[in-house]
Amino acid sequence: MNIGFDAKRYFLNATGLGTYSRNTIRLLDRYATEHDYFLYTPKISSRFGSPVSGPNIHTRTPANVITRVFHPLWRTFLLGRQTTQDSLDIFHGLSHEIPYGISRATKTVVTVHDLIFLRHPELYHRVDVALYTAKYRSSCRRADRIIAISEQTKQDITTFFSIDPEKIDVVYQSCDPAFYLPLSAHDLQSIRSRYSLPDAYLLYVGSLAERKNVLTLIEALGRMHPTLRIPLVLVGRGNKSYLTRMHAAIEKNRLTKDIIFLHTVPAADLPAIYQQARLFVYPSLYEGFGIPILEALFSRTPVITSQGSCFREAGGPDTIYTPPGDVDALARSMEQVLKNSALAANMREKGRHYARAFHERQVAHQLLAVYIDLCAQQC
Repeated sequence: MNIGFDAKRYFLNATGLGTYSRNTIRLLDRYATEHDYFLYTPKISSRFGSPVSGPNIHTRTPANVITRVFHPLWRTFLLGRQTTQDSLDIFHGLSHEIPYGISRATKTVVTVHDLIFLRHPELYHRVDVALYTAKYRSSCRRADRIIAISEQTKQDITTFFSIDPEKIDVVYQSCDPAFYLPLSAHDLQSIRSRYSLPDAYLLYVGSLAERKNVLTLIEALGRMHPTLRIPLVLVGRGNKSYLTRMHAAIEKNRLTKDIIFLHTVPAADLPAIYQQARLFVYPSLYEGFGIPILEALFSRTPVITSQGSCFREAGGPDTIYTPPGDVDALARSMEQVLKNSALAANMREKGRHYARAFHERQVAHQLLAVYIDLCAQQC
């Protein structure tokens, strides 16, 4: 099969959508080498690691200066011509979008990660909610198949867009295989020294944004018993407004010496940071899936996250769940894990065992099955 992808975020995005795009194409190239893959992008960048290369990988960029400058126009309305020239069997929109003008001979798949803007519209501008709703609904209706990254997202698609659930396949994500194996003591110490990390610390990885609920984590740290409190390492970026509120909360709770910001961390360094954390805390309000939870489980790090949404799908039965926004419950749960070594050990071992169900090999086979089934029915 010739399979094409909207690869803008593969090359140019540092957040979850970029990670999903890179992981998807990498694992298909690794486990399904009999197919050809076409990556459509406004420009090529190696900012997030060397792009996948090989005889079955074909990268396409805008043909002239005008379309390179006005690349949203190219991605939305002109990309269909290029996919026809490449004789695609499948076009997969990796992040909510399907371009217009794709030949009927090419079957389309769109991945929907989440509909948080409809579950929590108060976190978004009204204009953005309207635009996202129109765009996502259109893609879901025009696509031949929809991939939801969790059962929660599938439910949201059917609820908000009235899409037949038979049209939707749930294909979970994996994380980078760098998280699968334990690192040597030397490698761990090297990363600890590079970032001046303490011997014991709590960890959060993700954007520093309103819906991630990091303020609740800061407040909970402040309410922990002083004898149990250990430093909190925050890995991620945030906008100026939210960072200002975070720093105000840190000052109010007298935690200036207890919180370490790591705004920019190369992906290659993350496994060592996860593996040395005593506890990973992910207090987000709502997610499509939550790859950082999976990264922590593979790293044998106990996890505390939120109740509801998709969190139990990602975290499994041995993760601890607290009501989102409940500062006291989160503080008590962190204290419980830090003072109970037997509980922490059980969470580490059983959490890693649960994570094995999300190994990239299985994800690749599930995704390929969607393509093959679609072609068998309609190609």
